[in-house]
Amino acid sequence: MTTVSNMNYELSEEMQSLVYWSSIYSPADQHIDSIRAAYDAMCLHYTLPRDGTVDVEDKIVPHDMHPVNVRLYSPLGQAPAQGWSCVVYIHGGGWMVGNLDSHEFITRYLCRDLNVAVLSVDYRLAPEHHFPAAYEDCEVVYEWLKQHGADWNINTDQIVLVGDSAGGNLAAALAIQLQHTANQACGLALIYPSLSGCFENESCQQHAQAPLLSVEDMHYYLKAYAPNTQDWQDLRLSPMLAQDLSDMPPSFIAVAEYDPLSDDGRIFAERLQQANISTEFYLGKGLLHGSLRLVRDCPVVQDLYQHMLSSIKQMLK
Repeated sequence: MTTVSNMNYELSEEMQSLVYWSSIYSPADQHIDSIRAAYDAMCLHYTLPRDGTVDVEDKIVPHDMHPVNVRLYSPLGQAPAQGWSCVVYIHGGGWMVGNLDSHEFITRYLCRDLNVAVLSVDYRLAPEHHFPAAYEDCEVVYEWLKQHGADWNINTDQIVLVGDSAGGNLAAALAIQLQHTANQACGLALIYPSLSGCFENESCQQHAQAPLLSVEDMHYYLKAYAPNTQDWQDLRLSPMLAQDLSDMPPSFIAVAEYDPLSDDGRIFAERLQQANISTEFYLGKGLLHGSLRLVRDCPVVQDLYQHMLSSIKQMLK
């Protein structure tokens, strides 16, 4: 699995720093435990200590077969009479790495900056758990939240799905499945999402050896999560293949310029717009895959973040 690449990219100081620290935290070997330990250490590097600006509580969403661990971030103070609006955050990590701690660099701040509850989902990971385990856990959490969210002071009519990378895949897949039901989310926000098992579009060719995520990496992650390639045609894994997007929620999609996945987000945004879904597309100029963790340090990522905040606020009106 590739970690960094010395291609001829003109990277900003912030992107060079991201590549450097990703190399510092590279795994000792290719065992999944080593990969996860390195990823966790890298995430911790970008996560500030909690400062008491939001309430944080770990909870469990019940399920007969597979209860799901979640983390609930709530604004300080009295909840509105209808409960807090809520962002369901689904973390990235190639369906293989990441947990409730890995994306606290963003989840805490979404709670504070939007003044909404944020529910982070600790879905089952590959290779121990293959497709559709991760998807099913996200679906269980969402459906439980729609039915029982009031128990946690959450307004069940005001839920936005948000995810980055593989988490963007899961969020988009869930929104696809929620079409033409009474339970559709009121918004969808995706950051450099992986949306199909096809790696032949222009961005995959142009950025096949991009730093931090190569096409080889993408194959590695996808095969670990979905070893049966027939599953790559399933809309729960490849939401890009959906023919009907007529009942998708208002959407925000951001991509990184130097990322083999950038066409996934761009094409999906175009298709949503063609289906008359209110959709904002943001191209992060000069950004690499994974750059969201520089939200406090990189002006372009901060700009992306502010656009996402603005879009989510519109979704929750």
